[in-house]
Order: sequence, then structure tokens, then C-alpha cells
Amino acid sequence: MFSLELSDEQKIMQKSAREFALKSFTKQAAEEYESKQEFPWELYRRVAAQGYIGSNWPQEYGGQGLGLMDEIVVSYELMRVDPPLASAVLAGAFGSDLLAFFGTHEQKSKWLPRVAKGEVTSAACFTEPAGGSDISRVLDTRAVRRNSRWVINGTKTFITNGTTASFLVTLAQTDSSAKPPHKGQTEFVVERSEKIQASAFKNKMGWLASPTAEVRFNDAEVGDEDILGGVQNLNMGFYLGLRFLSVGRLIVGLQGVTTADAALERAIEYSKERTAFGKKIGGYQALAFRLVEMATKVEHVKTFALRTASVIERSFGDFSLAEEAVRLSSMLKWYATRTAVEACDLALDVMAGYGYIGDDVQRWYRFAKVLEIVEGTKEIQKNTIARIMLGREIAGSF
Repeated sequence: MFSLELSDEQKIMQKSAREFALKSFTKQAAEEYESKQEFPWELYRRVAAQGYIGSNWPQEYGGQGLGLMDEIVVSYELMRVDPPLASAVLAGAFGSDLLAFFGTHEQKSKWLPRVAKGEVTSAACFTEPAGGSDISRVLDTRAVRRNSRWVINGTKTFITNGTTASFLVTLAQTDSSAKPPHKGQTEFVVERSEKIQASAFKNKMGWLASPTAEVRFNDAEVGDEDILGGVQNLNMGFYLGLRFLSVGRLIVGLQGVTTADAALERAIEYSKERTAFGKKIGGYQALAFRLVEMATKVEHVKTFALRTASVIERSFGDFSLAEEAVRLSSMLKWYATRTAVEACDLALDVMAGYGYIGDDVQRWYRFAKVLEIVEGTKEIQKNTIARIMLGREIAGSF
């Protein structure tokens, strides 16, 4: 039965994470890393030392063996202090959950403990320049069998940690004649080498401490042992990605919720401090009502995020919940990220010039917008929801 009530242990974890975040994700730290456009390695290692990286992984692979809900409680408190900085840090492990879910013992043993200690970062390479969110097509990135090895060539784009990752979980076309094409795709765990070049995007609108890059594979060699989950998963890469999709969209949705929460908190604080025309600006009904409406919306998406996480966690052991997990995670990703943009817009209205010039909220606004794009645009989410809700025979044409 779904419950919104946190356990006593989760409340302790929540309090501890909040105290750590307030000390670590300071405005000074955010400005330093974003001005340099560098990954926050020092913070990454500090967060890892607290056990917050891969906390839901088994202990034998460096995790704490916690549940998904436990991880959500901790991540929420870390991110709502400074959403873009904390999200950049936590995203250092992006792609590693694919290993935790589907990897062989050897793959997990090699990489996950190092990620959990903050020694290395990881990446997931799916998006391509020509196809964007459409990975059901014949991929331009191909893995061709040569003797006993696979040789990968192609380009992936908009890759988080593309310049820093020590290994990249990469989706490649292994059977170009497969019909439909996605039945001939395989995910490989590719260790960085001189055969992989990455070029960072430097003119991003926001999220400047999280490296985003174009990654080119030039005759990068891997073996059967590098197929994610082993040779039995040859040509199963698309399906493994789909099973993981709900978790990725939950994470981005959670980033949206925390951004909205942080922006609303800043707007409320400012409206109680700022005086105009003889009274606090929160005393003007037009503004007060906008804050009330946003507070109601934020409360809704908080509850929705917890419900979605609960369903996804249960779907791991009950495949009958898989479609429901996809539906809810797509709804959360679309709605929570839109709420983040609206909450930041409201905070900027409240703070006016002071918000636009120097406050953190202008950074959060620029971060909020990218959340509507990554892990599938809002239009992609609506397509997914419509197909589940109406059926593919009705909504499958868009």
C-alpha cells in the first residue's frame, strides 16, 4: 500500500542530508564551478564519502543497499539547497545505474565501487545528432564484429559527463538488417581510450558545472564480456534502455520538483522581507495569491514524485506494474519540469531586478529549462502517455 509517511530512519536520513547540503552546496561553490564550467570533483568526492552516490546499490558493489525511496528522500534534500549544483554532482554517476540493474558481476565489480567512492564518473550514450530522442531507428553508431572483437564507430551527442567519464554505457546498432531496427541494438560498457574523443559544449544556457559533450567513437574495440549483462543481451539494448527509462525520468522529474520548491521558498522569503509603497510586498493580494497557487502546485508535484517512486520501486519485482511506471514517470517528468520553469518565473517576478541580476534564482531558471528537454522533451512524454492511455491503434501515429 502506498504511503506518504516517511519512516523514522528516513526522517533521520532526510535531516542529515539537509544539514550536509547546507554546508556544501553554497552560493560561493556554485559560482566557482559554474564560472569555470568545470565538474565539481571535490564536492563529488565529499558527497560520495557520505554514502550518497549509489546508495541503492548492493553493499558488495560499494552501495548501502538502500531502497529507491530512501535514495529519493536523500537526493531531494541535497538538490533543493542548490538544484543545478547538486544535480551536477549526483549526475556524476549517470549511467552507472544501468550497470547496477543489468550488468554482470564482473562489470559491476570493476566500476561501481569506484563510482561510489567518487573516484570516477560514468556516462550513458544514447542520443545521436541525427535522431535525437528517437532510438528506435537504425542507429548511426554501429558495432561491427571483427574476429573476436566488436569495433564501434559513430557519434553520440548531448552526453552528460562525456568529457569526464571513465566508462560509457553505449547503445550501438549490431544488426543493421533487423526489422524493426531496435531489435538489432546492443548496449556496451566501453572503457575510455584514445579511440574515444569528446568535445565539450561551452555555450550552454545553464547547468554549467555539469559537462555536456559530443562523443565520437573511432574504431573503439570491446569484447563480448563488455556487452551490458553479458552475451545473452546481444541485440537487447533497446529493451534494457526501456526498462531503465522510468528511473531516468523520475530523476529528472525530481530535479524539477526540487527546483520548484527552492524557487518558491526564495520567493516567499523575499516577499516577507521586501517593502514597497509602505508595506511588505507579500501583503499585496495579487502577489499573495500567485504564491498560494504555486505552493499548491509544488505540494502536488512533491506528492506525485513520491507516488511515482513507490510504483517504480515495486515494478522492479512486479513486471505487471512496468507500464504504469512508464506512464507515471512520463507524467512526472513533463509536469514537474514545467512547474520548475513556472516557479522560477514567479520568483523572478517577485524579486524583479534583484533576482535578474545576482540572485541564485536566475541560475535556477536557466537550469529549469533544460529539465524540459533532457530524458525526452515534453512532447515525447505526452506521446508516451497518450499511447498508454489511448492505445497504440489510436495514438500510435504520433
